[in-house]
Amino acid sequence: MKNKLRSILLKENKKEPLTDLQLGESLLVSREYMTLLRKELKIADSRERKKIYICEEISQILQKNENISYRELTKMLQNSGYKLSRYLVVKYLEEIRGSRGNKQIIDEVSLLEDGNKKQEESREIQAFQNLIGGKGSLEIQIQQAKAAVLYPPNGLHCLILGETGVGKSELAESMYKFSIESGRLTKESPFIVFNCADYAENSQLLISHLFGSVKGAYTGAVQDKRGLIEQADGGILFLDEVHRLTSEGQEMLFQLIDKGCFRRLGESDFTRKAVVQLIAATTENIETTLLATFKRRIPMIIEVPPLSKRPLNERLKLVKNFFGYESTRMNAPIHVALDVMKSYLLYECYGNIGQLKSDIQVACAKSFLTYVMDKEDCVKIDVRDLNLHVKKGLLKIKSMRDEIENLVWQDFRFSPKKYKKIAELENDIYSFPKEFYSDIEKTYTEYLKQGINTEEINRIIGIEIERKLQNVIKHVKDNLHPLSPDEIAKVVGVEIISLVEELLKIAEMTLGKMDHSIFYCLAIHLNATFQRIKQGREIINPNLEEIKRKYSIEYAVAQEMIAHIEKYYRIHLPEDEVGFIALYLRGNKQEKEGKVGILVVTHGNVSVGMLEIANKLLNMNHGKAVVMTLDENPSEVLERLATIIQATDEGKGVLMLVDMGSLLTFGEIISERTGIQIETIDRVDTVMVIEAIRRSILPGSHIKDVVYAVENLNYTFKKTRVDHKVLKRKKAIITVCLTGEGVALQCGSHLKKIFGEKLNDIELIHMGVIGKRDLHKQIQDTINTYEIIAIIGSIDPKYHGIPFLSLEALFNETGKNQIMNLIECNNHYRMKSYSGLIPHVVREAKFIMLPEVGGKEEVLQRICNSLLAEGYVKEGYYEAVMERENMGSYVINQEVALPHADSSYVNHPVIVIAKAAVPISWDHENTVSLICLLALDIDGKDGVRFLYNKFKSEKFIAQMQQAKSEEEIREALLHESC
Repeated sequence: MKNKLRSILLKENKKEPLTDLQLGESLLVSREYMTLLRKELKIADSRERKKIYICEEISQILQKNENISYRELTKMLQNSGYKLSRYLVVKYLEEIRGSRGNKQIIDEVSLLEDGNKKQEESREIQAFQNLIGGKGSLEIQIQQAKAAVLYPPNGLHCLILGETGVGKSELAESMYKFSIESGRLTKESPFIVFNCADYAENSQLLISHLFGSVKGAYTGAVQDKRGLIEQADGGILFLDEVHRLTSEGQEMLFQLIDKGCFRRLGESDFTRKAVVQLIAATTENIETTLLATFKRRIPMIIEVPPLSKRPLNERLKLVKNFFGYESTRMNAPIHVALDVMKSYLLYECYGNIGQLKSDIQVACAKSFLTYVMDKEDCVKIDVRDLNLHVKKGLLKIKSMRDEIENLVWQDFRFSPKKYKKIAELENDIYSFPKEFYSDIEKTYTEYLKQGINTEEINRIIGIEIERKLQNVIKHVKDNLHPLSPDEIAKVVGVEIISLVEELLKIAEMTLGKMDHSIFYCLAIHLNATFQRIKQGREIINPNLEEIKRKYSIEYAVAQEMIAHIEKYYRIHLPEDEVGFIALYLRGNKQEKEGKVGILVVTHGNVSVGMLEIANKLLNMNHGKAVVMTLDENPSEVLERLATIIQATDEGKGVLMLVDMGSLLTFGEIISERTGIQIETIDRVDTVMVIEAIRRSILPGSHIKDVVYAVENLNYTFKKTRVDHKVLKRKKAIITVCLTGEGVALQCGSHLKKIFGEKLNDIELIHMGVIGKRDLHKQIQDTINTYEIIAIIGSIDPKYHGIPFLSLEALFNETGKNQIMNLIECNNHYRMKSYSGLIPHVVREAKFIMLPEVGGKEEVLQRICNSLLAEGYVKEGYYEAVMERENMGSYVINQEVALPHADSSYVNHPVIVIAKAAVPISWDHENTVSLICLLALDIDGKDGVRFLYNKFKSEKFIAQMQQAKSEEEIREALLHESC
């Protein structure tokens, strides 16, 4: 096989080298196997081979004509059959010319078409050089800015528009520098920056800051004060977020703009003069946020485009500048993997340049500590160091491959020396402190000199990283506004945000509603914790035993949260970490403690009466009563109860007290759907309701306390809450006759005739009142073995909690419908097919039996083409799935593959489960026969989790593999017991 591969490659077309897929088809093997074989032989892939061939040909041309122009070289290569752009030719040529120094990684360089451009740029004014795009997307804006500065005699007032993070502040600062370089202003001329949002809540204080005030102008004005306008006299005043300025403030600026005059707050007669050029900026629609008279007085409006509207070559320069800047701050070289650069070029960067900078800083921070501790030669940034929303950029590579490959094709290295002169952009709220890296390195070195062991150093440095990140949060909370989860995601990543949301739901089941501040603390803490674990550093909590003793309740909840992390995220956390989370929970401040919710559900008005009596005796108004009838459809009842439970829950869960077996499963279904902790106790009576309400209103009471109190009431037959194991008992209908079992048997026979196969999973048990055993004793013994759906017969045994239907019900439509509802209710629960338990997208899944197929790509292409034809997905979905698979396959139990793609390609959510006739080689480690393709949108989490729990079961996988038809696969998925 190896010799055959070498032979084929020797004969391949150098202009269009063979891909692994084409090679695999020639040798009758899978693409995955061919990739492994090629790598084993150390043969480059098709793109790299093509590059080698091109570079060889360029070298031959250079031997004949060393001074050939880029244009001539490109034309010669294209004429010889190579399909490539001039830009790529320039890249290859520069690489060849630089190869004399054995340069394998692209250092940051600027490729110019000719030397004249360098001479032109050296003569150009420097003010706008730091604004990337000056000769591209920002060329018009910079021309406007220059015109506004140079307009006689004192420049034009200017308004800069643009989204958050596009660089409005940087443009204003460049205008000030240009004013000095052009000679309109001197170096001593002031440049005053003021963000109107800082005082937006106090309009009087805002106006005072701008215009100044006189003594006594307002409460607290104890002396005269100069305003920013006076301070900016002879220079430029930059007003950021000018839309926060009130109408009164805008009107006060009119006189300054029109006549160069103004008054301090509190002055009525005296007028002051100032020569100030105003530059204002806003992210808002000026038609709705600024006075028309104010807009008319601003002659120059400059609109800065968002990052998404700017060309990729400019974005690449921004990325390189930010990495270079971080290299300078670290005083260490940075090695950035090619896929990392592609990710930063392609991902959705909604916060524009500011967010791009922040995301790069986060990646650098994650890698810097490893560099310090492992004493590596450079800081290495790989795809695994990126947050999920940045990684998603790689999913777009298919549609932009040519453009990307013209820009980047190898790893990048950034040197601190090269970027010493890069202008520092103004720090945003997500930037780490300037000393962030150096402080960590100094601390590490100092502790080593002091003889402190490595474990302790790890713990101290981990805490220090956490503290610095929390300072970022504190800055925003104190000075701007409370952070939203989306904003925190910029620091810790969206994965951490999703996890914290899940963990707080667990905590709130026991501890009640959490203060929003704990969200920030947990997110930052867990981010630091995961980094410590990833780097193999031990987590030590010296106060663990004291925390367990003093805060036992919080510690128990923290254990549940850690168990959730370990179960769903497959990461082991030590007991010390439980103690840290318990401390965060202990610090949570609740404004008002909620009560355990009580819900009484019965057939008929019994529930209303019991709740009314209990509240009168206790002088309370707590709990809710729900009345059901046998005529109601079970699914409608389920929806109604779900709504009521959500309204009843005060953060401590809900106890359901029910009267019959068919209601027992509702709590489990609704709890899984809503996340509310629900306990259910059957055979409710008034004493139970009284005790439940009494215990639920006690301070500090939890749902477990209420359940314990009700379970331990003094009854002949002990009341117990619903056990999930009990719910799995076989269902039964009891038929009863007054004198013996004769009528009961006939009743059972008639039921089978009417309902046929619907009774297959239901036992029919016949009893007589006159017999060897007491009827109630017979029923009680049956309840211990079976789940009783109903009692049907010639006499009502009045057994509390079980519905009774007379024999007449078998002979009229109303009665038959009532029995059918009870049976269907049972079947629904056995199949667990309500939307609360089995997500809708799973129940509507597509099932395919695949014949023998060529391999993974053929399978996925067949499935994706089918979905495309039916309108479930958009064009490019198959390519997106393959891109995601190339990043790494996801296989459960080494048996089930879960391919998927970004939700942006999905029109309508769908799941496709396919069973292959012959196992398929899926990746380097797994061969699978079951493929579950997930074409889901952002709300598909429940479906994924349901399937994940199913596929973890080896018994379930065995059932799926034994299935011989699409219907059998569906049956195994929807009917298999949990």
